[in-house]
Amino acid sequence: MSLYWAKFEVKNNHLCRFNTRVYLKPILYPSDKDICIGAVVGKNPGSAKPYDNNSPYFQKIQLENDKLMINVKSIFVKAFEKAKKPIPSNSYVQILNLFYICERNLKQAIKKIDVHTNMSICGTEEKYFPFIWYVWGSENKKLNFYKSRIYNIKSDEQFYLDTNTKKVITAAPRLSDSARHTQGMKHDLIVPFISTIL
Repeated sequence: MSLYWAKFEVKNNHLCRFNTRVYLKPILYPSDKDICIGAVVGKNPGSAKPYDNNSPYFQKIQLENDKLMINVKSIFVKAFEKAKKPIPSNSYVQILNLFYICERNLKQAIKKIDVHTNMSICGTEEKYFPFIWYVWGSENKKLNFYKSRIYNIKSDEQFYLDTNTKKVITAAPRLSDSARHTQGMKHDLIVPFISTIL
């Protein structure tokens, strides 16, 4: 059983991670009938790896030093506790990215995606989400093209934690805004808000 699942695929000799799911309780294997409670948008898959590079199916993720998914799981479990609501069975948070190349060094990832501009995006971006939480960090002009694509994803609600004011903003961040990443984030800054939208 595991909390963290995804599909991995090699594109243009680069490992990519798609349909990444963070389950709030361990499951045996993902299903299309599982409940997506919302989405989180980061920059790109970091150091997390598959167990089998050649498998086209869902597989457990080797997290390595990737803390985003651990933080996401912890924050949402705390939010359900604060809301005094039970966590639905087989519920998960969808992880979306500006691009899907697995590379812990963002500068290297940007170089790779610049060379292969036709790199696939995740099919889950076509879904409709109850909410989207943006955690893609500070302004980076090299990422603006990819951020603009994310704005087209449909959802009932969008929000981010402003890095400077430490306030939750109930809108998508502008390209110049700084949407606080989960790394080092104090969970108390975001848990109360998330508990109100579950």
